[in-house]
Amino acid sequence: MDIILLAAVAGFIFLRLRSVLGRRMGHEQSPPEEKARRRVEGHKGDFDEGPKEDNVVLLGDKSKKVESSPFAGAPLMRALNQIRQKDKTFDQATFVQGAQSAYEAIVVAFAKGDRETLKMLLSETVYENFEASIQEREDRNEEMSTDILSIDSAEITEATIEGSDAEITVSFEAEMISMTKDEDGVVIAGDPQPHKVHELWTFARNLRSRNPNWLLITTRRAH
Repeated sequence: MDIILLAAVAGFIFLRLRSVLGRRMGHEQSPPEEKARRRVEGHKGDFDEGPKEDNVVLLGDKSKKVESSPFAGAPLMRALNQIRQKDKTFDQATFVQGAQSAYEAIVVAFAKGDRETLKMLLSETVYENFEASIQEREDRNEEMSTDILSIDSAEITEATIEGSDAEITVSFEAEMISMTKDEDGVVIAGDPQPHKVHELWTFARNLRSRNPNWLLITTRRAH
């Protein structure tokens, strides 16, 4: 997925998960989308998005493990402490849970071509990349389906803060089934069999902003 399954999740502008995923879209959601929305509503106000490099989107409750304090060293601990100092409402565990909900919601929305949901969860730049990928798929009369079987791990691996601009990277390990079929129903990409994915998603927020939401700005394959 390092290459462009979604073609970019750059530019998080962190929208409160509840505001983002909890709103009614004006059309009925498919069962997995609705399920993801309900999950996200439970973590309102803890998540948002903003811009970044590596603009590549990777695909793919079921969660088995949520790590909220995987301190890889002093830099990570120091950055998280600085974020807490500037934003008294910041809570690591709640943030990770919100990130996990966003992960599932975005992956499902991309596969379904749910532009409305993506527009509320992604920055303008990232959304444009997602939308272009969806449009190309539709132009070829292809259909994508993704079923997240489990999110086995979600943990903070990196955090940086420059002035009031904070970024937090979460490592996701998940098992899913993802495939794309052509107009004749033939599988042309992906696999009907479950496969493991390990991805790094970065979220960002200006801590001085009145908007409490973190936004997804980049995604990349973990090596």
